[in-house]
Amino acid sequence: MKFSIVALAGLASAVSAASLPARFSLAADDNSPVLTDGQYAYIGNDTSKSTQKLILTSGTNGALTYLAKGAVPTAWQNLYIIEDSVSAISFTIPHSGAVPEHANTTGFGVNEQGLLTHGGKAWFAIDGYGDVPAKEVNWYGAHNSEYMAANLKVVDCATSEC
Repeated sequence: MKFSIVALAGLASAVSAASLPARFSLAADDNSPVLTDGQYAYIGNDTSKSTQKLILTSGTNGALTYLAKGAVPTAWQNLYIIEDSVSAISFTIPHSGAVPEHANTTGFGVNEQGLLTHGGKAWFAIDGYGDVPAKEVNWYGAHNSEYMAANLKVVDCATSEC
């Protein structure tokens, strides 16, 4: 079976579109960086909280890890969601892989639009009401009209400043 160069280029492009970069940050719809306090992710900045830009490292099984600035290398944390719920995307405690019941730490990816996904779904949301300066990012795995979609754009640290 022969493949044309065009077919091979298309295949390579499809594979790269579905693969997360090795190291990346996330940006909200308004291109502001997604921040973290080491436990949760936020869109917007609340100066009363100690936050920093969320920079993630991807694993081969769709796992995402976070290491806070200045932390020892073994203090990495896993990102997890709780499927079939509307709940904050969260990080494990440093030095621990323990997650709550029904939590999932694998299956993260990126879609053709460059948005972070889980299981192929870009179902991230924020509380749509209130004037808080920082909105907590949630996994929207169940219906709740209080929340509105939050697109999380993947920003490759190899090609952009992280």
